[in-house]
Amino acid sequence: MNGSPIPSSVASSPKPNDVVNIDGKRILCTADIRGSISQLNQLARDANAHCIIHTGDFGLYERSSLDRITDRTLKHLIQFSTLIPPYMRGRLNSSPIDQVRRTIETAPQQFYLSEFPDFLSGEKQLEVPVYTVWGVCEDVAILEKLRSGEYSIPNLHILDEATTYLLDIGGVKLRLFGLGGAVIQHKLFDNGEGTDTIAGGSGMMWTTALQIGELVETSQKVYDPSETRILVTHASPGREGLLAQLSLYLKADFTISAGLHFRYGIVYNEFSCQSHQDHYRERLIQSQQNFLQLWDTIKEQVESYVDNHQALLLQHTLDVVNRLPPSLHDLGDDESEHSHSSRDEIAFKNLWNFNLPDASLGWIVLDVNNGHVGAEMKSQGFNFSHRRTQSGTPSNNNSHTHTPYAGSSPALSSTSFPPPPYTASDKYKSPEFQHHGSGGMSRNNSTNGGNDTGSEISDSIASKEDHNNYRQSRRQSSMQRSPYAIFVGGLTNGEVTENDIREFFDPKTVTDVRIPIDPETKLHKSHCYVDLVDPVSLEAALAKNGQILNGNKLVINRSTQQQYGDSRRGRSGRGRSLRPQPK
Repeated sequence: MNGSPIPSSVASSPKPNDVVNIDGKRILCTADIRGSISQLNQLARDANAHCIIHTGDFGLYERSSLDRITDRTLKHLIQFSTLIPPYMRGRLNSSPIDQVRRTIETAPQQFYLSEFPDFLSGEKQLEVPVYTVWGVCEDVAILEKLRSGEYSIPNLHILDEATTYLLDIGGVKLRLFGLGGAVIQHKLFDNGEGTDTIAGGSGMMWTTALQIGELVETSQKVYDPSETRILVTHASPGREGLLAQLSLYLKADFTISAGLHFRYGIVYNEFSCQSHQDHYRERLIQSQQNFLQLWDTIKEQVESYVDNHQALLLQHTLDVVNRLPPSLHDLGDDESEHSHSSRDEIAFKNLWNFNLPDASLGWIVLDVNNGHVGAEMKSQGFNFSHRRTQSGTPSNNNSHTHTPYAGSSPALSSTSFPPPPYTASDKYKSPEFQHHGSGGMSRNNSTNGGNDTGSEISDSIASKEDHNNYRQSRRQSSMQRSPYAIFVGGLTNGEVTENDIREFFDPKTVTDVRIPIDPETKLHKSHCYVDLVDPVSLEAALAKNGQILNGNKLVINRSTQQQYGDSRRGRSGRGRSLRPQPK
């Protein structure tokens, strides 16, 4: 914390306000390039784009970053890197962390975590202008060097709280604002290892209250009603009420974000999601209360550290927190007394939000022409071809037709979208969720070759297989039915049973508990998956992260598990977890 809960200086940030004329009309919006920076050039060519807006997890790492990355974050980076060949990723995932670090450190050719060093040296170049915020997984030390000018890459422009760009393109003046990092409530007043206004540490970055305040100040200095305002964030305003309030305060026309990792791009306004404006207001009131509860706890400590300028920035942040759309009761009042409320009511219908899939899965293109801002979306989507192969398969008595949901996505299509640089082969698939008959339980799957003397044994085995297949089918159906699944890790001492899990989360809210079995030891693994009945139960379960059960400190996240029995371990589109691959 550098001796203070807040940064000590905001003076060194660059503040470019020049108008950038773009010869073209198409802006590619993408997310989570995760160090595969060359892919941006290919995406720009594929989309015929003239510039790029990127929403974080850019891959701002170099070799010296390795010493600053925690083991947990490093495991996460390896698991989702598209730069590491599948055979090497499998080897790294199963190796001790010290060996992993040595392998990455001594890699003779390419730095496994990012192509950033190649672009910094000039060996590789960006073909079009790229405007990006930072994400969760970045090195704060590199960001500070980029902001101070010590590091510079042609065509790479960092959007932050003190830096705004104006793009004159297609007859529209687009004003870009940016706010990077994760929104973590208890870190809003902690800048970690950062020495300027940006905050981060251990290979991760987050948003601070001072950044929000300075972004407000920057927006006020450049305000022009003739401009169209775009707020670019890593976290989604649809999930983070504080960012939704910020978009209102900045008078944004569009927000562009990522962080949800869905298989399709999302375009929405609040009017399309809320039955009326009071529902939207209630969500932001909850965000306001959460912030003010934290602020009341640390207010005296923070105010004793800040200088006059920082106090002003904090006041801007409080103004954002207190910015709420009008209730239905306010709409009949005199508009002269409720100018903010009047605009916020308009924003309820006219503020459009774009949430992006990962770069390897899709993008959104803003086509700006003659004053119109159009949008095109492309995504890899889901592969439903497996249903055709199941159409003639007899179903058990309990079978029903289930509606699919994003959390139990089938395999991804490889024909409708260009593949990432590397695609995992069957050889490296994890055996973790193979059927119980082949990995989880010891069972004889051999045939008798028609020998009558073994008929009784065969019948017995067949009966057991039918029973197990029935249970397996029920578990598969349960996984497909429930969008409210969580991952529960940290079950290290082997003393936690399924009944313990149900009692811990309330048996009334738990529909299923799945504890994977190690195919080698035949013992329960140190994690499980729990299906819950509704979103309220899901949020209550997530709130228990870090609690103790039978001597185990639990790690609870939204489940990223694909359909039960699918051994592919890619991202499933249900949100991010920084947990390493379970062992």
